[in-house]
Amino acid sequence: MTFNVSWPVLNRLAFGLAVLLRWAHELAMPALTRDMQTQTESAVNLLRGHGVSLARANWQDLAAPGFEPLNLWPPGYAWLMAGLLRGVSPEFLVSMQVLHWAGLLGLLTAWWYLLKPLHRALVPYAPAVFFLFWGLSNAPFHLLFGTDLLALAFYSGGLAGLFRLLTQPPAARRTVFGAALLMSGLGFAACLLRFAYYPLAFFLPLALLAFGGRWRPRLVRPALAALLLLAGLVAGLLVYQARVAGDAYYITKFYTQLATEPASAATLGLYWHHLLQLDPVFYHSFFSNELDFSRVPSGVGLRIGAVILVSAVVIMVLGDGLRREWRAAHRRGRFWPTRRVLFHLLAGSTALICAGLLTAVSLRYPAALVGWFAGGRWTYVADTRYFLPAFLSVSAMLLVLVLSRPARLRPAVRAAGLGLLAASLLLSVATRDRRTVQSLRQPPAFFMDQAPGHAADVRRLDQFLRTISPGEPLILGRNSYNKRVEIAARLAGHIVLDADSLLAHLPLRTSKPVLMLFDLNPATPPTPAVAEFLRQHQAHPRLRLPGLRANILSLEILP
Repeated sequence: MTFNVSWPVLNRLAFGLAVLLRWAHELAMPALTRDMQTQTESAVNLLRGHGVSLARANWQDLAAPGFEPLNLWPPGYAWLMAGLLRGVSPEFLVSMQVLHWAGLLGLLTAWWYLLKPLHRALVPYAPAVFFLFWGLSNAPFHLLFGTDLLALAFYSGGLAGLFRLLTQPPAARRTVFGAALLMSGLGFAACLLRFAYYPLAFFLPLALLAFGGRWRPRLVRPALAALLLLAGLVAGLLVYQARVAGDAYYITKFYTQLATEPASAATLGLYWHHLLQLDPVFYHSFFSNELDFSRVPSGVGLRIGAVILVSAVVIMVLGDGLRREWRAAHRRGRFWPTRRVLFHLLAGSTALICAGLLTAVSLRYPAALVGWFAGGRWTYVADTRYFLPAFLSVSAMLLVLVLSRPARLRPAVRAAGLGLLAASLLLSVATRDRRTVQSLRQPPAFFMDQAPGHAADVRRLDQFLRTISPGEPLILGRNSYNKRVEIAARLAGHIVLDADSLLAHLPLRTSKPVLMLFDLNPATPPTPAVAEFLRQHQAHPRLRLPGLRANILSLEILP
């Protein structure tokens, strides 16, 4: 009895499994980073009628807090999160999970359609290999969350539309125009989420225009229409940033975090030494930082050796394959871009534009002095997650070369590529995938949560801070730092202040009575000044959270 394999069915099953695997990673270890926290905070204020903004204390009148427009990011994530908080669930973790799951589904769906024109140029089981690798591997999806995930999903959708336009003859002018406009619309959606996608978004219609002008003239007019649409949309976004947000970080300002390092002090120059911090892109396209070299003797040297070895293998596979693809694209002495050549041009250009932008801004601006980056000095080319479009492009190019039909690689080179993919997969299964299975047995907790396993206290805290003063921000003071309480307060749109700030502005000014909460850590006795402040304003207990080591008091500030 023979068993006939239905590759189209198995490929679709592999795609569905990859989606479920990526969703499982998100469910097991939901990431709530500072970036996502801040943008969600601005979404809460948007729902309260204050625009995409962050609440700030007004020391001249606590009853009239100020609202500072969000300028570190475009408004896209805040708009999406506000819609989910209102239409899906007021639970922040649920809304973030829905948003991330939709982004993951969108990203993998975009790549399904991006690979579809290559189905005759690849082995029949190629989609299954692609999506099972991406579903199980921790690389190239480094820190895949928030705006990085959603922006890449939209851009990949636009890239899939571009590839379809380049590989299929236009059947009807109206259909081609619609596809070209949709392509630019998806590129602009990525710009709404991250400033870094501006050059990538313009690459889509410009590539269509260049191809049409050289090989298919009927694509020129749709390309021009798509370019004009994108230019108009981006211009509108820039006007929004200038008029509403005040400026656009990473475009009109240099990123700075320390109060002692004002943005005006970031003088332009040519900082060539920043390139020494360049992230190992070829290595991180297949291996994340799951393997902790610091735990073994001579770990630094081993890591450098691994980076050099993996990078050499990737360069060898790409170099051999692309050279052979280029030769195969010449017909009768004239060059005609085959589908595989077009794919490599689009993916390679995406990687180069991404890396080029990060290199350009790193060369022009001094390193930021920050406490959260290794060494304390941060620049764009040193941040791994910024290279996400490059990682995905490089891994896809290598997979296409390895799975090509007819083969474009020498047997030894193809074996090296397959070995690299197998090693990447095995490491991911032994690290991230193993932890995912273990974490799925426990209730989900925030990735940044310092007190996991206290689900009841977390739910009580979130519910209390959302309902204590609905529709307006309140001030939450504290006598010690509690990350979980701060996250809950900021996600509810409230203002968090340290006791030092409150005491420094005594007597507090307000035009009408103001409710204030105070997080008193039972493990940190209040100073005499804090105790006197609480006594003077007749503070009384409202919520006791022993698991989170927090006692929430309430008090009233009178005019």
